[in-house]
Amino acid sequence: MMAGLNKLNMQQASLYLLVSLLFFSGIVYGQVIQDDELDDVAEQIIYNRERTGNITAHNLGFALSYKPGRNINAFTTTVLNIELLTMKSPKQVKIINPYYNNSKRYVYGKLNDVFILRGGYGVKKLLNQKPYWGGIELRWLLEGGASIAFQKPYYYFVINIEQGINGNLVIDTKRYNESTTSTHDIYGRAPFTKGLGEISLRPGLYFKSGFNFEFGYTKTQIKAAEVGAVIEFYPQGVTILADNMDQKFFLTFYISFGFGKRFNFYR
Repeated sequence: MMAGLNKLNMQQASLYLLVSLLFFSGIVYGQVIQDDELDDVAEQIIYNRERTGNITAHNLGFALSYKPGRNINAFTTTVLNIELLTMKSPKQVKIINPYYNNSKRYVYGKLNDVFILRGGYGVKKLLNQKPYWGGIELRWLLEGGASIAFQKPYYYFVINIEQGINGNLVIDTKRYNESTTSTHDIYGRAPFTKGLGEISLRPGLYFKSGFNFEFGYTKTQIKAAEVGAVIEFYPQGVTILADNMDQKFFLTFYISFGFGKRFNFYR
């Protein structure tokens, strides 16, 4: 009988531990909220609009974004996202030609600089409300939309030894060619403005999911950090390096800091 009681106690303890882990993990969104608690939270939602500007660092570049939002109810905010970002290849490495003085750093095998413009729609769900004295408010973000990749050709300064006279260097501006371009001949990267008239576009789609941590004491002023992941798909492919032509999928992880305000808007 004692063994049976001990087994029952162990089962109860395991059940309590499992419930506690699910409660404190913040992963499970569905919660049972009493009507009076819902009324108390809803009464605190005063501002129906918000605007934020964001600075983002991701594992393949940087981004700037603008996000206007609308508070639908106490727990849901819809947002529009306009974002401009840089995108590099995880394989690219900057090197320098050691055989020439004042040579410039460059990425060997690079064909294009890539910039991406995103426009999307998202929803933020409140997971944990910060107390009235301040603290951190946690939201889950789900977002998706269209993206356009801008491919700007990447040019090198290449030394033309055959045309050199009396030891003077003759430098040509060329793109990478696997059969003719050597690290011994590249003097460095050409100016960024070279190739601006040759930009090509690649349309695509993106999907983003993350967690938003809002902190601060004043409700009208937004200070928040966000972490998450983005996956993008380009049917035509996007080319950055010569050894990875027409890459269709990009997966990035990001951290973002946003600043903005909340206000009321009535028509």
